[in-house]
Amino acid sequence: MILFVGLGLIGGSMAKALRGFEGMRALCVDRDPDTRAAALCEGVVEAAYADAAQAPVERADVIVLCLHPQGCVDFLRAHGARVRPGALVTDVCGVKRPVFEAARAYLTPGAHFVGGHPMAGKEHGGYENATGSLFVGAHYILVLSGGEDAQAVARVERMARAMGCADVIRTDPLTHDLRVAYTSQMMHVLAVAICEQDALADSYGFEGGSFRGTTRVAALDPDLWTELFWQNRDALAQETEELIGKLEDYVALLRGGEREALRARLAAASSRKEAYNRANRTR
Repeated sequence: MILFVGLGLIGGSMAKALRGFEGMRALCVDRDPDTRAAALCEGVVEAAYADAAQAPVERADVIVLCLHPQGCVDFLRAHGARVRPGALVTDVCGVKRPVFEAARAYLTPGAHFVGGHPMAGKEHGGYENATGSLFVGAHYILVLSGGEDAQAVARVERMARAMGCADVIRTDPLTHDLRVAYTSQMMHVLAVAICEQDALADSYGFEGGSFRGTTRVAALDPDLWTELFWQNRDALAQETEELIGKLEDYVALLRGGEREALRARLAAASSRKEAYNRANRTR
């Protein structure tokens, strides 16, 4: 039996993508009655519970925590001792260190925790936006602290492949949080900062693909992203400070008289991106 805790965009999409995975029955926990009704009506799950206290946590073979980081911590604190030895618990959080700490503190001895993070999403959350194809072609980050059960790790890898992910990237909790601060969280900081500028109000008709792509994620869930930013604030602040320094360099180049220096800076950045693309094109 596989139990999904939280059927929002990510949890709902995982439940749809993993329907029938390894012959396991699928159940869910979600507070929203409309979500529970929809998942049952669509046959995505066989049973749905409003509260984890009512769910058969003790009988689950796999538990997928599709909650905010603090929600995962709260679940593990309240229900970790109910997880049977040998069962697998995994998560999808964008910040890993607090969840690993909670798993170590609260999970039943002999239960297995393996961190996971599918690198996919949409601007708008909720089960109503969930789709079984959300993860097709995406990276799946497998987060390991060392000493994990090999069979549990292999099962999460099979889940990622069954969801349609293009590859599985292995890392540790600290490296995950540092890299995601750069590749994801800082992109959201940049998007919302651009949308705070006065020019936004008068830009209709002037925006092209670069503007739409850069600002797409500004239509975010403030509660979720406040938590993600705050839980990873040291790494995110460090990356954002470095970005500010780069932007200040460009301001100086634009206000200076060295056009060729500007061109050289742009060419160097373009070359770095092309080298990155070449290095990863065949992976």
